[in-house]
Amino acid sequence: MKSSEALRRRRWESFRERATAAGPARVYRHRTHGWEYIPVHPFGDEPEVLERLGLRPDDCRSADAWWGIDGDATLLEARVGDAAALFAKPTPHWERWVYLVAVFEAPFVTREAFEEAQRDFPRNTEWNDLELAVPKYFRDDRKVLCG
Repeated sequence: MKSSEALRRRRWESFRERATAAGPARVYRHRTHGWEYIPVHPFGDEPEVLERLGLRPDDCRSADAWWGIDGDATLLEARVGDAAALFAKPTPHWERWVYLVAVFEAPFVTREAFEEAQRDFPRNTEWNDLELAVPKYFRDDRKVLCG
């Protein structure tokens, strides 16, 4: 088995373990595509969750989630910023797979915006290789911008 296939399988198994530990109520499904994801932080448009946690929507300036897609998994980091962007960045781990990043021009991160970003990232990729992960890109020293 190629090492990229082994890493892909490990990421998927890790995601499945996270999903099992989180329980069905904490594993979200993309409302259009059905992809599973596990939020690490709440979204600003979830009033019941925010009330339970004692937060306001504008407290949700970032909302990351583990995302399982096409038999692979990665972390999608979402945050508020000055300019909207989608990009991939290498992880600090020895495997050097990528994390995906979505930046929104908004007062807070919503589930709707998060799911739109999921839809806009390339699919059917091997996320341990930046060249394969983002077919349209502008490269700088830190990240790959999705075009």
